[in-house]
Amino acid sequence: MSLFIALGLVVFGANFALGQATASATIVGTVTDSTDAVVVAAHVTATNNATGATRTAITTSTGAFRFDQIAPSTYTVKVSKDGYATYAQSFELLIGQTATVAASLKVGQTSEVVEVHAGEVQIDMAKTEIAQQISPQEVDELPMLGRDSANLAYLVPGVKAADSFDPTKNRSAILSVNGASGRNVNVTVNGVDNKDNTVGGTVMQVPLEAVEEYNISTQRFSAANGRSEGAVINLITKSGGNNFHGSLFSFFRDQALNVDTKVADGAGGYTSVNSPYARQQFGGSVGGHILKDKLFGFFAYERQRENTSLTDSSFYVDQISLLTDIGAVPASVIPTPFFDTRYNGRLDYQFNTANRSYFSYTSQGNNSNNDQSSGIGDLTSGNTTTNQLQLANFTLDSVLSPTLVNQLTLGYQYWNNKILATSSLPNLNFAGGETIGTNGNVPQQSFQRKCSSVKT
Repeated sequence: MSLFIALGLVVFGANFALGQATASATIVGTVTDSTDAVVVAAHVTATNNATGATRTAITTSTGAFRFDQIAPSTYTVKVSKDGYATYAQSFELLIGQTATVAASLKVGQTSEVVEVHAGEVQIDMAKTEIAQQISPQEVDELPMLGRDSANLAYLVPGVKAADSFDPTKNRSAILSVNGASGRNVNVTVNGVDNKDNTVGGTVMQVPLEAVEEYNISTQRFSAANGRSEGAVINLITKSGGNNFHGSLFSFFRDQALNVDTKVADGAGGYTSVNSPYARQQFGGSVGGHILKDKLFGFFAYERQRENTSLTDSSFYVDQISLLTDIGAVPASVIPTPFFDTRYNGRLDYQFNTANRSYFSYTSQGNNSNNDQSSGIGDLTSGNTTTNQLQLANFTLDSVLSPTLVNQLTLGYQYWNNKILATSSLPNLNFAGGETIGTNGNVPQQSFQRKCSSVKT
């Protein structure tokens, strides 16, 4: 871990920022007997059903137990004590949630097991924030154009789409929460900021196949999720498990499936055109164990290829045709291709029952032409936009004592956005058109550090 920190300081330039959000969950509960009297010194074990990782606790003098900062997953909680049958309860624990388990022990042999239905788990009884979890099932099954997981936030009351304020990320979901602009929404991935510190909003899109789940808090969220006055989205990536799992997907749309479009000709009529259009999205994922119960791996990849175009009015084309001797290139169809590649890799290692760590790296790179075309029928009035985005984190969870846990998170974020105008006709502006400028390179990077302790 010391070597990792040292390398991060050297390679990433030691530009520190405090991480704010948590990417974990909590289990609390009480143990009683058939007379509702508390059971002291009962042995409690919480087992992650995917990786086999366990956490143990002993009930206090009030019969209470608590597990802080554990990874969201499906868990089985078992409670045992001599003279009583073993209590077992399984449930799904989502990010940011607090599951309350009310275990009632019955007299019997410890070898006997009393299983309780998961529906009896009470979630977030003490929380006051207004939030909603986007479950793994919703991530997997709900259709999304562009496969941007942030679009699932529209399921939450008070959230709607807003206009893009960043011309380099027109295809990313912009969330307006409770009437705000969307620039004040903070997004984290595995507890590391995924927010553009220049213009606000999210920086990169994590491959949908790598998104496990996320939580969106719209009001009254805690100070732990600071740096935002609008809303907070906490997202976690998938990890491998003892069982191998994977996916493959492919979507396409072709020009042959499109109807003709009517374009005004400037003389009160119109012409019918069917502009070039083809889009493919494909990819997949694979996850499993490298060393059973110890080392787990996961990888996801997504690729999008889009060959689309804009059709301009013949009025603009006729006007541009008069300017060919000064460099204009008239065209009724302006190509707007877009190519995007995303991938995520994650490694989880279980040192022992008290210490676990994981490393996650996500990359997104895309480029597009004429996505901000002025629409004046000139091929030289377009632009080229490129994005190179990276996000990584290293997290170490440690149980220091039965009442003290610690989580250390190191995060790295980098983005390079470029908009290059190609106009050979400066200041040219017909009705309905606009001049494009050059933004140039805007590289940004930050190295984030977070260390939090919870005393229970």
